[in-house]
Amino acid sequence: MPDPDAAIPVLTGAALAQGIAFLYGQAAELLRLRREDKATQHNSLKVPEVFEPLDRAMTPDLTVLDERAHDLRMLLQITQPYTTRPIADLNGADETLRYCLGHIREALEEVYSTRFDFTGERRAPHVRQNIRNIRGSTTGIKIRGATANTSGEVIQQVKTVHHGGELTGIDIDLRR
Repeated sequence: MPDPDAAIPVLTGAALAQGIAFLYGQAAELLRLRREDKATQHNSLKVPEVFEPLDRAMTPDLTVLDERAHDLRMLLQITQPYTTRPIADLNGADETLRYCLGHIREALEEVYSTRFDFTGERRAPHVRQNIRNIRGSTTGIKIRGATANTSGEVIQQVKTVHHGGELTGIDIDLRR
């Protein structure tokens, strides 16, 4: 059974419909651009009000898109029936829907190297770094003035750390 805690928050009504439409639509658009070999274009995403606004134009990472394309296609097949339901028939607690949308969002976040947070959602910081060479100091996440239960996730793939180089995943300072 899918783990709803690993997915999106429980949404209702128009917020749920907007979330489905955006995540499903953006994933479908990326796959279309990939098929047409047009995915290198800059994509100015306009996110619906249910999401926190984005502060920059987005460019998809084609390597990540290639890696995630199969998963996205499968998730879209499962999610497609939800896209045509009336708002009144959508159930924000539906575990399959939340699981699929959560994984579509996760894939989109990897492809665009940005977060798609729902308005008011509080998620732990998450960073994915693919680095060829480290010659100086590199840190995935720095958090200052954190509380004792602050957490985050850092996934780092590094080819070479040169002499004198330093790699830190999370640097948390609890001092205020």
